[in-house]
Amino acid sequence: MSTASLSPFSPSTGLTWTVLRLHRLALWLWAAYVAVTGAMLLWLWGPGSSGWHITGKCVAGVMNACSATGPGAGTYEFLLGLTTSLITIVPALAAAFAGGILFGRELERGTAALAWTQSVSPARWLTTKLALPAAFLVVGTGILVALRRLVASAASGLPSNQWFTNGVYGALGPTAVALPLLGLALGALVAFISKRVIPSICVSLALVGIVTVALGEIRDHLWPPVTVIGDVHEGYRAFAGLLLDEGAVTGSGAHIADPLCVDDKSCLVQHNITGFYREFQPSSHFWPLQLVETGILLALTALVAAAAFALLRRNQRP
Repeated sequence: MSTASLSPFSPSTGLTWTVLRLHRLALWLWAAYVAVTGAMLLWLWGPGSSGWHITGKCVAGVMNACSATGPGAGTYEFLLGLTTSLITIVPALAAAFAGGILFGRELERGTAALAWTQSVSPARWLTTKLALPAAFLVVGTGILVALRRLVASAASGLPSNQWFTNGVYGALGPTAVALPLLGLALGALVAFISKRVIPSICVSLALVGIVTVALGEIRDHLWPPVTVIGDVHEGYRAFAGLLLDEGAVTGSGAHIADPLCVDDKSCLVQHNITGFYREFQPSSHFWPLQLVETGILLALTALVAAAAFALLRRNQRP
């Protein structure tokens, strides 16, 4: 292998070095973001959880049924919520960066077209500009997710560490890594359409928000749920997981809204109530749900990236 092929100025590596140099501030900020968030998670995993204990009975589906008390418990809860938020906002950061700085600014100023005349093909330019940030996103977010799972396993009884608690699910699995990649691709596509920094940032953020909300709406149906039924004497049976639905069961086996008869036998007879049901996603469904959702996100990312390449090729036609 010749020394020329290893040179940072060779066509095969020059673009990589150029992108890294051009966006070195963003790279350092991302490294600091991961380092600070990771340090907080390590504190939560180690000394942050010492000196306090969990009070109350942690019950699935019941918020604030248990809590951490003792020295440092307030700081623990605050940093736990903060680090979870710092992980879950990465997709928005990726979309804003791609739509604004990574692509929008160069397309608005025309420097992208200049780069395409310097022995760099538009396709290779786009590939490099997407691949490098994607690699840093995967590594950085993957580290944070691994640390967040360590924190959750060390105090699994707390609602803020249970995967079915609102906002926590997106910080404990591969969806936290896949969604930023979709945000990156969306930012690129919007930038090619808009060619303006501010509109690209705003639209990219809006699209990430729409995707996040849509995933939350369909998540319950990504894997078959479990249903448990208790008779009129037992009432609602206990469960552990994400509650989807609950109500009463009639003599025909139909599931209806709970008429709230409590112990009123005449009311139960009047409504033909023979039991009560709960439909939920148990803890054993966490990984199937995560993997299915991750597959959806990666498929969407591939489609959006393909659309960006197609738009690039169309814009290059004479």
